[in-house]
Amino acid sequence: LKKLGTLHLFMIPGKLINSFMRCYPKDDNTVFEKYPFPIVTACESGAAYMAEGYARVSQNFGVCMVIGGPGVTNTLTGIASAYMDGFPVFLLSGQISSSMEMHNVLQDSTQSGINQRDIFGPVTKAAYEVKEGQPISRYLRESLRVMKGIECGPVYLSISKEVLNSHNIFNPDIIESVKESWGGRIIDINKIKSSVFKNFIFRSKKCIILAGLRCKNIETASALIKFAEKYKFPVATTLSAKGLFPEDHPLSLGIYGYSGHPRAINAFKDSQIEGVILLGMDTTQWSTMLWSTDLQPKGGTIHVDTNSDYLGKYLDVTCGIIAHSSLFLDFISEYYNEALVNGCNDREAWIKNLMDTPRCYPIDYSVTGNPNDHPAFYISILQEFFPKNGVVSVDSGAHRSFFGHYWISNSPESYISATTLGPMGWSIPAGIGASFAAPDRKCMVITGDGCMLMQGMEMATAKKYNCDILFVVFNNSSYAASYFNNKDNRIDLTEIHDYNWSLFANSFGVDAICVR
Repeated sequence: LKKLGTLHLFMIPGKLINSFMRCYPKDDNTVFEKYPFPIVTACESGAAYMAEGYARVSQNFGVCMVIGGPGVTNTLTGIASAYMDGFPVFLLSGQISSSMEMHNVLQDSTQSGINQRDIFGPVTKAAYEVKEGQPISRYLRESLRVMKGIECGPVYLSISKEVLNSHNIFNPDIIESVKESWGGRIIDINKIKSSVFKNFIFRSKKCIILAGLRCKNIETASALIKFAEKYKFPVATTLSAKGLFPEDHPLSLGIYGYSGHPRAINAFKDSQIEGVILLGMDTTQWSTMLWSTDLQPKGGTIHVDTNSDYLGKYLDVTCGIIAHSSLFLDFISEYYNEALVNGCNDREAWIKNLMDTPRCYPIDYSVTGNPNDHPAFYISILQEFFPKNGVVSVDSGAHRSFFGHYWISNSPESYISATTLGPMGWSIPAGIGASFAAPDRKCMVITGDGCMLMQGMEMATAKKYNCDILFVVFNNSSYAASYFNNKDNRIDLTEIHDYNWSLFANSFGVDAICVR
Protein backbone atom coordinates (compact mmCIF):
# COMPACT_ATOMS: atom_id res chain seq x y z
CA LEU A 1 0.00 0.00 0.00
CA LYS A 2 2.85 2.40 0.82
CA LYS A 3 4.59 1.60 -2.47
CA LEU A 4 1.38 2.48 -4.30
CA GLY A 5 1.45 5.97 -2.83
CA THR A 6 -0.80 5.98 0.22
CA LEU A 7 1.06 7.52 3.16
CA HIS A 8 -1.61 7.09 5.85
CA LEU A 9 -4.22 4.57 6.94
CA PHE A 10 -7.17 5.22 9.22
CA MET A 11 -8.03 2.66 11.87
CA ILE A 12 -9.47 1.56 15.19
CA PRO A 13 -7.40 -1.07 17.08
CA GLY A 14 -8.73 -4.52 17.95
CA LYS A 15 -7.70 -8.11 18.51
CA LEU A 16 -8.55 -9.28 14.99
CA ILE A 17 -5.99 -6.89 13.47
CA ASN A 18 -3.19 -7.45 16.00
CA SER A 19 -1.08 -8.93 13.20
CA PHE A 20 -1.18 -5.59 11.38
CA MET A 21 -0.50 -3.65 14.56
CA ARG A 22 2.68 -5.68 15.14
CA CYS A 23 4.11 -3.90 12.11
CA TYR A 24 4.45 -0.84 14.36
CA PRO A 25 6.69 -1.80 17.35
CA LYS A 26 7.60 0.66 20.10
CA ASP A 27 10.43 3.13 19.60
CA ASP A 28 10.99 2.29 15.94
CA ASN A 29 10.04 5.18 13.68
CA THR A 30 11.89 3.61 10.76
CA VAL A 31 8.79 1.49 10.10
CA PHE A 32 7.10 4.57 8.62
CA GLU A 33 9.54 4.38 5.73
CA LYS A 34 8.03 1.00 4.89
CA TYR A 35 4.41 1.22 6.05
CA PRO A 36 1.67 3.88 5.94
CA PHE A 37 1.40 6.03 9.06
CA PRO A 38 -1.54 4.77 11.19
CA ILE A 39 -4.15 7.34 12.25
CA VAL A 40 -6.29 6.09 15.14
CA THR A 41 -9.74 7.66 14.91
CA ALA A 42 -12.61 8.07 17.37
CA CYS A 43 -14.89 5.61 15.55
CA GLU A 44 -14.73 3.29 12.56
CA SER A 45 -17.32 5.40 10.74
CA GLY A 46 -14.93 8.34 11.01
CA ALA A 47 -12.08 6.18 9.72
CA ALA A 48 -14.08 5.34 6.58
CA TYR A 49 -15.01 8.98 5.96
CA MET A 50 -11.39 10.05 6.51
CA ALA A 51 -10.21 7.49 3.96
CA GLU A 52 -12.64 8.94 1.41
CA GLY A 53 -11.58 12.52 2.15
CA TYR A 54 -7.97 11.41 1.79
CA ALA A 55 -8.73 9.78 -1.58
CA ARG A 56 -10.55 12.86 -2.90
CA VAL A 57 -7.75 15.30 -2.13
CA SER A 58 -4.73 13.07 -2.80
CA GLN A 59 -6.24 11.90 -6.12
CA ASN A 60 -5.01 8.45 -5.06
CA PHE A 61 -6.76 6.05 -2.66
CA GLY A 62 -7.56 5.91 1.04
CA VAL A 63 -7.14 2.99 3.42
CA CYS A 64 -9.39 2.04 6.34
CA MET A 65 -8.36 -0.82 8.67
CA VAL A 66 -10.75 -2.27 11.27
CA ILE A 67 -11.78 -5.52 12.94
CA GLY A 68 -14.45 -7.75 11.46
CA GLY A 69 -17.90 -7.68 12.99
CA PRO A 70 -18.82 -4.35 14.63
CA GLY A 71 -15.74 -2.59 13.28
CA VAL A 72 -16.66 -3.28 9.68
CA THR A 73 -20.38 -2.63 10.10
CA ASN A 74 -19.54 0.81 11.53
CA THR A 75 -17.86 1.68 8.23
CA LEU A 76 -20.86 0.76 6.06
CA THR A 77 -22.26 4.27 5.49
CA GLY A 78 -18.79 5.64 4.74
CA ILE A 79 -18.08 2.90 2.22
CA ALA A 80 -21.52 3.37 0.66
CA SER A 81 -20.82 7.10 0.30
CA ALA A 82 -17.50 6.42 -1.43
CA TYR A 83 -19.27 3.94 -3.72
CA MET A 84 -22.04 6.36 -4.69
CA ASP A 85 -19.56 9.13 -5.53
CA GLY A 86 -16.97 6.79 -7.09
CA PHE A 87 -13.89 7.26 -4.89
CA PRO A 88 -11.30 4.53 -4.20
CA VAL A 89 -11.22 3.37 -0.57
CA PHE A 90 -9.51 0.15 0.49
CA LEU A 91 -11.36 -1.38 3.46
CA LEU A 92 -9.13 -3.94 5.17
CA SER A 93 -10.27 -6.09 8.08
CA GLY A 94 -9.16 -9.00 10.20
CA GLN A 95 -11.49 -11.94 10.61
CA ILE A 96 -11.89 -14.95 12.90
CA SER A 97 -9.96 -18.12 12.05
CA SER A 98 -11.48 -20.22 9.30
CA SER A 99 -11.45 -23.21 11.67
CA MET A 100 -13.69 -21.30 14.09
CA GLU A 101 -16.51 -20.76 11.62
CA MET A 102 -19.80 -22.45 12.59
CA HIS A 103 -18.84 -22.29 16.28
CA ASN A 104 -20.84 -19.17 17.20
CA VAL A 105 -17.68 -17.33 18.27
CA LEU A 106 -17.36 -13.67 19.18
CA GLN A 107 -17.54 -11.17 16.29
CA ASP A 108 -18.07 -13.76 13.56
CA SER A 109 -18.47 -11.84 10.32
CA THR A 110 -18.09 -14.86 8.02
CA GLN A 111 -20.76 -16.89 6.25
CA SER A 112 -21.63 -18.52 9.59
CA GLY A 113 -22.06 -15.13 11.25
CA ILE A 114 -23.40 -11.89 9.78
CA ASN A 115 -21.82 -12.60 6.37
CA GLN A 116 -20.21 -9.20 5.83
CA ARG A 117 -19.03 -10.04 2.35
CA ASP A 118 -22.65 -10.17 1.23
CA ILE A 119 -23.47 -7.00 3.15
CA PHE A 120 -20.72 -5.05 1.40
CA GLY A 121 -21.13 -6.61 -2.03
CA PRO A 122 -23.73 -4.06 -3.25
CA VAL A 123 -21.68 -1.02 -2.11
CA THR A 124 -18.19 -2.02 -3.27
CA LYS A 125 -16.46 -2.77 -6.55
CA ALA A 126 -15.34 -6.06 -5.02
CA ALA A 127 -15.69 -7.83 -1.65
CA TYR A 128 -13.38 -10.75 -0.87
CA GLU A 129 -12.52 -13.01 2.07
CA VAL A 130 -9.12 -14.72 2.29
CA LYS A 131 -9.34 -18.09 4.03
CA GLU A 132 -6.73 -20.53 5.29
CA GLY A 133 -4.61 -21.95 2.46
CA GLN A 134 -5.50 -19.18 0.01
CA PRO A 135 -2.83 -16.82 -1.43
CA ILE A 136 -3.37 -13.34 -0.02
CA SER A 137 -1.37 -11.75 -2.85
CA ARG A 138 -3.93 -12.81 -5.47
CA TYR A 139 -6.82 -11.31 -3.54
CA LEU A 140 -4.84 -8.18 -2.76
CA ARG A 141 -3.88 -7.69 -6.40
CA GLU A 142 -7.44 -8.14 -7.64
CA SER A 143 -8.87 -5.81 -4.97
CA LEU A 144 -6.40 -3.06 -5.81
CA ARG A 145 -6.82 -3.54 -9.57
CA VAL A 146 -10.58 -3.13 -9.39
CA MET A 147 -10.46 -0.22 -6.93
CA LYS A 148 -8.80 2.18 -9.40
CA GLY A 149 -9.66 0.71 -12.76
CA ILE A 150 -11.68 2.53 -15.42
CA GLU A 151 -14.34 2.96 -12.73
CA CYS A 152 -13.05 3.90 -9.27
CA GLY A 153 -14.75 2.79 -6.07
CA PRO A 154 -14.23 1.13 -2.68
CA VAL A 155 -13.24 -2.50 -2.18
CA TYR A 156 -13.45 -4.76 0.88
CA LEU A 157 -10.81 -7.35 1.76
CA SER A 158 -11.26 -9.49 4.88
CA ILE A 159 -8.41 -11.75 5.98
CA SER A 160 -8.76 -14.67 8.40
CA LYS A 161 -6.58 -14.91 11.50
CA GLU A 162 -4.47 -17.87 10.40
CA VAL A 163 -3.64 -16.20 7.07
CA LEU A 164 -2.54 -13.07 8.94
CA ASN A 165 -0.34 -15.13 11.25
CA SER A 166 1.26 -17.27 8.55
CA HIS A 167 4.10 -16.72 6.09
CA ASN A 168 2.95 -16.45 2.50
CA ILE A 169 5.35 -18.47 0.34
CA PHE A 170 3.59 -17.35 -2.85
CA ASN A 171 4.50 -13.68 -2.52
CA PRO A 172 5.10 -12.12 -5.96
CA ASP A 173 5.72 -8.42 -6.49
CA ILE A 174 2.32 -7.15 -7.63
CA ILE A 175 3.15 -3.43 -7.67
CA GLU A 176 3.90 -2.99 -11.37
CA SER A 177 0.95 -5.15 -12.38
CA VAL A 178 -1.43 -3.08 -10.25
CA LYS A 179 -0.02 0.22 -11.53
CA GLU A 180 -0.41 -0.97 -15.10
CA SER A 181 -4.07 -1.82 -14.51
CA TRP A 182 -4.63 1.71 -13.19
CA GLY A 183 -3.04 3.39 -16.18
CA GLY A 184 -5.67 2.70 -18.82
CA ARG A 185 -7.61 5.57 -20.40
CA ILE A 186 -10.22 5.02 -23.09
CA ILE A 187 -11.70 6.95 -25.99
CA ASP A 188 -14.12 5.88 -28.73
CA ILE A 189 -12.55 7.63 -31.71
CA ASN A 190 -14.99 6.13 -34.21
CA LYS A 191 -17.95 7.64 -32.36
CA ILE A 192 -16.28 11.05 -32.33
CA LYS A 193 -15.74 10.79 -36.08
CA SER A 194 -19.33 9.70 -36.69
CA SER A 195 -21.74 11.77 -38.77
CA VAL A 196 -23.97 12.37 -35.74
CA PHE A 197 -21.19 13.97 -33.71
CA LYS A 198 -19.79 15.79 -36.74
CA ASN A 199 -23.17 17.38 -37.43
CA PHE A 200 -23.38 18.46 -33.80
CA ILE A 201 -19.99 20.19 -33.91
CA PHE A 202 -20.73 22.02 -37.15
CA ARG A 203 -24.30 23.05 -36.31
CA SER A 204 -24.22 23.67 -32.54
CA LYS A 205 -21.92 26.65 -32.26
CA LYS A 206 -23.64 28.20 -29.26
CA CYS A 207 -22.93 25.32 -26.95
CA ILE A 208 -22.44 24.94 -23.19
CA ILE A 209 -20.22 22.41 -21.44
CA LEU A 210 -21.71 21.00 -18.23
CA ALA A 211 -19.17 19.01 -16.20
CA GLY A 212 -20.09 16.58 -13.43
CA LEU A 213 -18.60 14.57 -10.59
CA ARG A 214 -17.56 11.64 -12.77
CA CYS A 215 -14.81 13.70 -14.39
CA LYS A 216 -13.72 15.68 -11.33
CA ASN A 217 -9.96 15.24 -11.50
CA ILE A 218 -6.86 17.32 -12.14
CA GLU A 219 -6.38 16.02 -15.71
CA THR A 220 -9.87 17.05 -16.80
CA ALA A 221 -9.61 20.39 -15.00
CA SER A 222 -6.47 21.27 -16.96
CA ALA A 223 -7.88 20.07 -20.30
CA LEU A 224 -11.19 21.87 -19.73
CA ILE A 225 -9.58 25.24 -19.02
CA LYS A 226 -7.36 24.89 -22.08
CA PHE A 227 -10.27 23.89 -24.34
CA ALA A 228 -12.69 26.54 -23.08
CA GLU A 229 -10.17 29.34 -23.44
CA LYS A 230 -9.06 28.27 -26.91
CA TYR A 231 -12.56 27.97 -28.35
CA LYS A 232 -14.55 30.35 -26.09
CA PHE A 233 -16.89 27.77 -24.56
CA PRO A 234 -18.95 28.71 -21.48
CA VAL A 235 -18.66 26.11 -18.72
CA ALA A 236 -20.97 25.15 -15.88
CA THR A 237 -20.52 22.42 -13.28
CA THR A 238 -22.79 20.51 -10.96
CA LEU A 239 -22.46 21.11 -7.21
CA SER A 240 -20.71 17.75 -6.94
CA ALA A 241 -18.07 18.93 -9.44
CA LYS A 242 -17.66 22.40 -7.89
CA GLY A 243 -14.11 23.63 -8.43
CA LEU A 244 -13.47 21.53 -11.54
CA PHE A 245 -13.61 24.77 -13.55
CA PRO A 246 -12.48 27.98 -11.75
CA GLU A 247 -15.60 29.81 -10.64
CA ASP A 248 -13.99 33.23 -11.04
CA HIS A 249 -13.00 32.46 -14.66
CA PRO A 250 -14.52 34.77 -17.33
CA LEU A 251 -16.08 31.71 -19.02
CA SER A 252 -17.57 30.24 -15.83
CA LEU A 253 -21.35 30.09 -15.59
CA GLY A 254 -21.14 28.61 -12.08
CA ILE A 255 -23.23 25.77 -10.70
CA TYR A 256 -26.22 24.21 -12.44
CA GLY A 257 -28.75 22.32 -10.34
CA TYR A 258 -28.99 22.24 -6.56
CA SER A 259 -27.42 25.32 -4.93
CA GLY A 260 -27.16 26.62 -8.49
CA HIS A 261 -26.32 30.05 -9.82
CA PRO A 262 -28.83 32.13 -11.80
CA ARG A 263 -26.23 32.69 -14.51
CA ALA A 264 -25.93 28.95 -15.17
CA ILE A 265 -29.62 28.17 -14.80
CA ASN A 266 -30.66 31.00 -17.14
CA ALA A 267 -27.98 30.09 -19.67
CA PHE A 268 -29.58 26.69 -20.26
CA LYS A 269 -32.94 28.42 -20.73
CA ASP A 270 -31.52 30.92 -23.21
CA SER A 271 -33.37 30.94 -26.53
CA GLN A 272 -30.12 30.99 -28.53
CA ILE A 273 -28.55 27.87 -27.03
CA GLU A 274 -27.92 25.23 -29.69
CA GLY A 275 -26.17 22.37 -27.92
CA VAL A 276 -24.95 20.87 -24.64
CA ILE A 277 -21.92 18.71 -23.91
CA LEU A 278 -22.23 16.70 -20.69
CA LEU A 279 -18.80 15.70 -19.37
CA GLY A 280 -18.74 12.97 -16.72
CA MET A 281 -22.23 14.04 -15.79
CA ASP A 282 -23.87 12.52 -12.72
CA THR A 283 -27.46 12.68 -13.93
CA THR A 284 -29.05 12.88 -10.49
CA GLN A 285 -32.14 14.73 -9.30
CA TRP A 286 -29.92 17.51 -7.92
CA SER A 287 -27.56 17.94 -10.85
CA THR A 288 -30.21 18.01 -13.60
CA MET A 289 -32.83 20.33 -12.03
CA LEU A 290 -35.18 17.34 -11.86
CA TRP A 291 -34.05 16.05 -15.29
CA SER A 292 -34.91 19.34 -16.94
CA THR A 293 -35.54 19.45 -20.69
CA ASP A 294 -33.29 22.53 -20.72
CA LEU A 295 -30.44 20.02 -21.00
CA GLN A 296 -31.84 18.88 -24.37
CA PRO A 297 -31.69 21.91 -26.72
CA LYS A 298 -32.63 21.78 -30.38
CA GLY A 299 -29.07 21.15 -31.60
CA GLY A 300 -28.62 18.08 -29.43
CA THR A 301 -26.94 16.78 -26.30
CA ILE A 302 -23.60 14.96 -26.21
CA HIS A 303 -22.84 12.77 -23.18
CA VAL A 304 -19.23 11.74 -22.46
CA ASP A 305 -18.42 9.11 -19.82
CA THR A 306 -15.95 6.30 -19.19
CA ASN A 307 -18.78 3.81 -18.66
CA SER A 308 -21.31 3.07 -21.39
CA ASP A 309 -23.91 2.23 -18.72
CA TYR A 310 -24.07 5.92 -17.81
CA LEU A 311 -24.54 7.27 -21.33
CA GLY A 312 -28.08 8.59 -21.57
CA LYS A 313 -28.92 7.25 -18.13
CA TYR A 314 -32.09 8.99 -16.90
CA LEU A 315 -31.68 11.61 -19.66
CA ASP A 316 -32.15 11.28 -23.42
CA VAL A 317 -29.06 12.29 -25.40
CA THR A 318 -28.23 12.73 -29.08
CA CYS A 319 -24.87 10.98 -28.96
CA GLY A 320 -23.13 9.05 -26.18
CA ILE A 321 -19.34 8.74 -26.30
CA ILE A 322 -17.20 6.42 -24.18
CA ALA A 323 -14.09 8.39 -23.25
CA HIS A 324 -12.11 9.95 -20.46
CA SER A 325 -13.14 13.59 -20.53
CA SER A 326 -9.60 14.95 -20.85
CA LEU A 327 -8.88 12.67 -23.83
CA PHE A 328 -12.17 13.64 -25.42
CA LEU A 329 -11.41 17.37 -25.19
CA ASP A 330 -7.86 16.93 -26.48
CA PHE A 331 -8.97 14.78 -29.42
CA ILE A 332 -11.83 16.97 -30.67
CA SER A 333 -9.55 20.00 -30.30
CA GLU A 334 -7.20 18.38 -32.79
CA TYR A 335 -9.72 16.68 -35.10
CA TYR A 336 -12.35 19.47 -35.28
CA ASN A 337 -10.07 22.45 -34.71
CA GLU A 338 -11.20 24.41 -37.77
CA ALA A 339 -14.91 24.02 -37.04
CA LEU A 340 -14.41 24.94 -33.39
CA VAL A 341 -12.37 28.03 -34.29
CA ASN A 342 -15.03 29.12 -36.79
CA GLY A 343 -17.62 29.11 -34.01
CA CYS A 344 -15.62 31.38 -31.68
CA ASN A 345 -17.10 34.66 -32.92
CA ASP A 346 -20.68 33.43 -32.53
CA ARG A 347 -19.94 32.18 -29.03
CA GLU A 348 -18.11 35.31 -27.87
CA ALA A 349 -21.01 37.66 -28.54
CA TRP A 350 -23.44 35.19 -27.02
CA ILE A 351 -21.30 34.68 -23.91
CA LYS A 352 -21.27 38.41 -23.21
CA ASN A 353 -25.05 38.30 -22.93
CA LEU A 354 -24.96 35.22 -20.68
CA MET A 355 -22.47 36.88 -18.34
CA ASP A 356 -24.76 39.88 -17.84
CA THR A 357 -26.71 37.73 -15.39
CA PRO A 358 -25.17 37.92 -11.89
CA ARG A 359 -23.44 34.76 -10.71
CA CYS A 360 -25.19 34.63 -7.32
CA TYR A 361 -28.61 35.51 -5.99
CA PRO A 362 -28.66 38.61 -3.74
CA ILE A 363 -28.64 37.82 -0.03
CA ASP A 364 -32.14 38.29 1.38
CA TYR A 365 -32.04 39.99 4.79
CA SER A 366 -35.74 40.81 4.82
CA VAL A 367 -36.74 38.35 7.56
CA THR A 368 -34.73 40.10 10.29
CA GLY A 369 -33.35 43.17 8.54
CA ASN A 370 -29.93 42.29 9.93
CA PRO A 371 -27.31 40.92 7.51
CA ASN A 372 -25.45 39.34 10.43
CA ASP A 373 -28.35 36.91 10.86
CA HIS A 374 -27.88 35.35 7.41
CA PRO A 375 -25.38 32.47 6.97
CA ALA A 376 -24.28 33.79 3.57
CA PHE A 377 -22.97 36.94 5.25
CA TYR A 378 -20.17 34.95 6.88
CA ILE A 379 -19.17 33.08 3.75
CA SER A 380 -17.65 36.17 2.12
CA ILE A 381 -15.70 36.85 5.32
CA LEU A 382 -14.33 33.31 5.38
CA GLN A 383 -13.46 33.61 1.68
CA GLU A 384 -11.51 36.81 2.31
CA PHE A 385 -9.24 35.31 4.95
CA PHE A 386 -9.02 31.64 3.92
CA PRO A 387 -5.92 30.75 1.84
CA LYS A 388 -6.61 30.46 -1.90
CA ASN A 389 -4.97 27.03 -2.03
CA GLY A 390 -6.96 25.77 0.96
CA VAL A 391 -9.28 22.75 1.01
CA VAL A 392 -12.92 23.01 2.08
CA SER A 393 -15.00 20.02 3.26
CA VAL A 394 -18.73 20.76 3.24
CA ASP A 395 -21.41 18.79 5.08
CA SER A 396 -25.05 17.90 4.42
CA GLY A 397 -27.71 20.33 5.58
CA ALA A 398 -28.98 23.87 5.07
CA HIS A 399 -25.43 25.22 5.34
CA ARG A 400 -24.48 23.32 2.17
CA SER A 401 -27.10 25.25 0.18
CA PHE A 402 -25.59 28.59 1.16
CA PHE A 403 -21.95 27.56 1.07
CA GLY A 404 -22.15 25.80 -2.28
CA HIS A 405 -23.78 28.88 -3.76
CA TYR A 406 -21.69 31.74 -2.36
CA TRP A 407 -18.25 30.17 -1.95
CA ILE A 408 -15.87 30.49 -4.92
CA SER A 409 -13.79 27.39 -5.68
CA ASN A 410 -10.98 27.15 -8.21
CA SER A 411 -9.60 23.59 -8.30
CA PRO A 412 -11.15 20.10 -8.23
CA GLU A 413 -9.63 19.01 -4.92
CA SER A 414 -10.23 22.32 -3.12
CA TYR A 415 -13.95 21.67 -2.49
CA ILE A 416 -15.19 18.26 -1.35
CA SER A 417 -18.70 17.23 -0.38
CA ALA A 418 -20.65 13.96 -0.40
CA THR A 419 -23.54 15.00 -2.61
CA THR A 420 -25.06 11.69 -3.72
CA LEU A 421 -25.68 9.70 -0.53
CA GLY A 422 -25.24 12.82 1.60
CA PRO A 423 -24.54 11.42 5.09
CA MET A 424 -24.71 14.02 7.85
CA GLY A 425 -21.44 14.62 9.68
CA TRP A 426 -19.36 13.41 6.71
CA SER A 427 -17.39 16.64 6.29
CA ILE A 428 -15.82 16.49 9.76
CA PRO A 429 -13.79 13.27 9.34
CA ALA A 430 -13.51 13.75 5.55
CA GLY A 431 -11.91 17.14 6.18
CA ILE A 432 -9.45 15.51 8.58
CA GLY A 433 -8.59 12.92 5.93
CA ALA A 434 -8.10 15.76 3.45
CA SER A 435 -5.70 17.44 5.88
CA PHE A 436 -3.51 14.33 5.95
CA ALA A 437 -3.56 14.20 2.15
CA ALA A 438 -2.50 17.86 1.90
CA PRO A 439 -0.53 18.67 5.08
CA ASP A 440 0.89 21.85 3.55
CA ARG A 441 -2.58 23.32 2.91
CA LYS A 442 -5.09 24.82 5.32
CA CYS A 443 -8.33 22.84 5.61
CA MET A 444 -11.75 24.08 6.65
CA VAL A 445 -14.78 22.02 7.65
CA ILE A 446 -18.22 23.57 7.07
CA THR A 447 -20.80 21.78 9.16
CA GLY A 448 -23.91 22.23 11.29
CA ASP A 449 -25.05 21.40 14.80
CA GLY A 450 -26.97 18.30 13.65
CA CYS A 451 -23.86 17.03 11.88
CA MET A 452 -21.73 17.74 14.95
CA LEU A 453 -23.96 15.44 16.99
CA MET A 454 -23.09 12.63 14.60
CA GLN A 455 -19.35 13.01 13.94
CA GLY A 456 -18.10 15.87 16.13
CA MET A 457 -16.07 13.47 18.28
CA GLU A 458 -13.54 13.22 15.45
CA MET A 459 -12.24 16.66 16.44
CA ALA A 460 -10.29 14.61 19.00
CA THR A 461 -8.46 12.95 16.10
CA ALA A 462 -7.64 16.31 14.51
CA LYS A 463 -6.22 17.57 17.81
CA LYS A 464 -4.29 14.37 18.52
CA TYR A 465 -2.40 14.64 15.23
CA ASN A 466 -2.19 18.46 15.14
CA CYS A 467 -4.11 18.84 11.87
CA ASP A 468 -4.28 22.36 10.45
CA ILE A 469 -8.08 22.60 10.32
CA LEU A 470 -10.68 25.26 11.01
CA PHE A 471 -14.07 23.82 12.03
CA VAL A 472 -16.96 26.19 11.26
CA VAL A 473 -20.28 25.16 12.83
CA PHE A 474 -23.48 26.85 11.65
CA ASN A 475 -25.60 26.45 14.77
CA ASN A 476 -29.30 27.08 14.15
CA SER A 477 -30.49 24.75 16.92
CA SER A 478 -32.34 22.53 14.47
CA TYR A 479 -32.17 20.03 11.68
CA ALA A 480 -32.83 23.04 9.49
CA ALA A 481 -33.27 21.33 6.12
CA SER A 482 -36.04 19.21 7.68
CA TYR A 483 -37.42 22.02 9.82
CA PHE A 484 -38.64 23.98 6.80
CA ASN A 485 -40.61 20.94 5.62
CA ASN A 486 -42.12 20.28 9.05
CA LYS A 487 -43.30 23.63 10.37
CA ASP A 488 -46.78 22.23 11.03
CA ASN A 489 -45.48 19.22 12.95
CA ARG A 490 -44.10 18.81 16.47
CA ILE A 491 -41.14 21.12 16.99
CA ASP A 492 -39.15 18.50 18.92
CA LEU A 493 -38.91 16.43 15.72
CA THR A 494 -36.47 18.95 14.23
CA GLU A 495 -35.31 21.00 17.22
CA ILE A 496 -31.77 20.64 18.63
CA HIS A 497 -30.74 21.99 22.02
CA ASP A 498 -28.48 25.06 21.79
CA TYR A 499 -25.34 23.21 22.81
CA ASN A 500 -22.11 25.00 23.63
CA TRP A 501 -20.02 23.69 20.75
CA SER A 502 -17.09 25.88 21.77
CA LEU A 503 -16.99 24.13 25.14
CA PHE A 504 -17.28 20.80 23.34
CA ALA A 505 -14.23 21.67 21.21
CA ASN A 506 -12.34 22.91 24.27
CA SER A 507 -12.83 19.51 25.90
CA PHE A 508 -10.55 18.06 23.20
CA GLY A 509 -8.03 20.87 23.59
CA VAL A 510 -9.24 22.66 20.45
CA ASP A 511 -9.34 26.46 20.66
CA ALA A 512 -12.81 27.80 19.92
CA ILE A 513 -14.88 30.98 19.83
CA CYS A 514 -18.60 31.57 19.46
CA VAL A 515 -19.99 34.30 17.17
CA ARG A 516 -23.55 35.38 17.93
